[in-house]
Amino acid sequence: MIPLILTALLMVGDGGDDQSRVTNDSTEAASIETIVYSADSLIFDPESGDLLLIGQARLDYRDMTLHSDTVRYSSDLETITASGESELFDRGESITGTGMVYSLTSRKGRITGADSRYEFGFYHGESITRIGRNEFNIVNATFTTCEDDTLHYYFFSPEMKVFPDDKVVARSVYLYVEETPVLYFPFWIFPIRRGRTSGFTMPKFGQTSRDGRFLRDLGYYFVFSDYADLYIRGDIMEKTRFVIGTRERHRVRYLFNGTVNAEWRREFENHRDRWMVFAQHLHDFPDGTSVRLQGEFLSDKSYLEETQQTPTDRMLGEARSWISISRYFGRLSFQGTMDRTNYLSIDPDTIPNETEWIQELPDIRLSLASAPLFGTPSDPAMIRPWHSVYWNAGAHYLSRDQLSEDSRATNSALKVTSSLTGSSRLWGWLSFSPAINGVGTIYDRDRQGDRLPWWLHGSASLSLSTDIYGIFTTGLFGLDALRHTITPTASVSWAPETYLDETGVVESDSALERYYSFSDFSIPSARSLLSLGLRNRLEGKSEEDGDVDRFEIASLTLATSVDLEATEEPFTPLTASLELSPLQALRITGSGSWDMYGDGLQNLSVSSSLRLAGYDRTLLPDSGVTDLGLPLRMNLSHYYRLGLDDSPDISKFRLSAGLDITPGWSIEYSAYYDALDESFINQSYTLRRDLHCWEAVFVRHISDVDSGFYFRISITDLPDIKLEQHVSNF
Repeated sequence: MIPLILTALLMVGDGGDDQSRVTNDSTEAASIETIVYSADSLIFDPESGDLLLIGQARLDYRDMTLHSDTVRYSSDLETITASGESELFDRGESITGTGMVYSLTSRKGRITGADSRYEFGFYHGESITRIGRNEFNIVNATFTTCEDDTLHYYFFSPEMKVFPDDKVVARSVYLYVEETPVLYFPFWIFPIRRGRTSGFTMPKFGQTSRDGRFLRDLGYYFVFSDYADLYIRGDIMEKTRFVIGTRERHRVRYLFNGTVNAEWRREFENHRDRWMVFAQHLHDFPDGTSVRLQGEFLSDKSYLEETQQTPTDRMLGEARSWISISRYFGRLSFQGTMDRTNYLSIDPDTIPNETEWIQELPDIRLSLASAPLFGTPSDPAMIRPWHSVYWNAGAHYLSRDQLSEDSRATNSALKVTSSLTGSSRLWGWLSFSPAINGVGTIYDRDRQGDRLPWWLHGSASLSLSTDIYGIFTTGLFGLDALRHTITPTASVSWAPETYLDETGVVESDSALERYYSFSDFSIPSARSLLSLGLRNRLEGKSEEDGDVDRFEIASLTLATSVDLEATEEPFTPLTASLELSPLQALRITGSGSWDMYGDGLQNLSVSSSLRLAGYDRTLLPDSGVTDLGLPLRMNLSHYYRLGLDDSPDISKFRLSAGLDITPGWSIEYSAYYDALDESFINQSYTLRRDLHCWEAVFVRHISDVDSGFYFRISITDLPDIKLEQHVSNF
């Protein structure tokens, strides 16, 4: 409302400034501004020069239009006065009032009883007076988002100074619920610029059993430019702590973006200072260079667990900092990384020799993208099978330092790889994909301490696959057709039993005793393996009004492999994965493996989910909310794992459901249930009440870690303005 009112007055002021009157004594040409007016009656006094428009008076000037019962122009005072119900249109927006006065000489104006709507709210001012080109005073101003004639709430300020497209300064701001004042600010400044603007943020206040009374997010938001901003906030907890936090953001599209979050807290009980810094920056330079960096720094390992409010943040088990630089040079790509990961949740009494941190400095990768080995003819008729042969190459250097509770390992190595691959279709139906791979690695030292040991090794593979289709027409379940696809696959991979090093040809069995294995640096090993797979996929198709809908109903994948060199038990366990979607709301997935040499089932897990949304008539009130019933939504999921090899069974349910009892009342329930222990891991009950302009929410949450309740009443369109109460163990 404020910008609209001020813009409207400003347009009237500019009209007065620009208007020129031509007299008989004029000796120079004068520009004339055109004002078009109409009314039921017009009275003009030739002696005084006054003009009176009576009855449905209308005045048009530039893109501004004034409608009023009566409009009077005083020649002596050079004022325009509108009385009665008046409405001012400015660029498609309007403001209503009981009258308007404007002086053409002083360029000051006043609107009485002004009402308007701006963005999402309704505004009213007893009077608005222009005292300067960009300065206005408003007396007894109110604001609300309530559309009812009887307001459920509103903000009131007796004195307000407005600077158009800049800010509003209010002295004494009151929040009224119905006609009862419930909140008071002695002084407030808020921006009215469109878009991001600097200004104070609305704080949150309440009380918890642990913290006592609190005031959160009391701060100031700085806008430096279209590309950067900064938010500084403070939290005051009566019993526990004082917190200062900052959040900086910067972004230029297609060039860079990032953020820096920092927090410092003083804990009253133990007089302890704690802090954290999280930073991230992504930069893409015009020459193709990309820089990515992330920094996570904590004053102590328990900081996240003991300070964060959400369970997900509290359970973060590591802090990772890294910087990465990458660049493309045609087919060649380069990436250099420095990385350090600190593990926060280590416990010396549980797992022996746990890792405390890992540092990779540096980690350098070079990659040469695949390209045809023999080139590709421009004439498609000249393409032969060997034209589908591609080659690539890569190099990886890594220096790694790992600290554990009882040991420390530092390793460095350089690996060079290259591959030849091909792909073609034989007889039009059989996919044929051969590959030859070579790898060479040099280390800083071996397990005996010898410097710069190296080895060379190779391997080869061949993959075959095809698809077998079957299409069946049907009328079951509203389907028009079913398609069954069978995809058998077979691949052979081979690696020799020897490798080459500085001493000559060596048996692969000796590599484990000499070389280190870490990250993606493996050791040479012999391999002669046949892998077999079979996938079955069932799809459905339905057509209605020309629209064709295809979807997957079920898929089953079986896989195993055979060690061609093994004399006993050459087959690996048979693995199976199943996905079922018989209904759009139901999905079932399962996986397992079977040992074919007597051990039987090795693992089995099943997940299922059901999503429902509809109407329930069983709880329909006598008054009837809708003929369909009460809106109901429910999500139910289950995870089951069979316990094998001394591992326990797992059977857990997750449920979330909601029911709109009336147009104003709704209830939600969520639970995480352990079916084997017959106990709830956590539960949550939420009751919501729509109070037209307000919303009331009550949440009861129960768990072994954090139990309590949360209550909030907030303005629906202004959720930051709220009254809340939170009591919990955390």
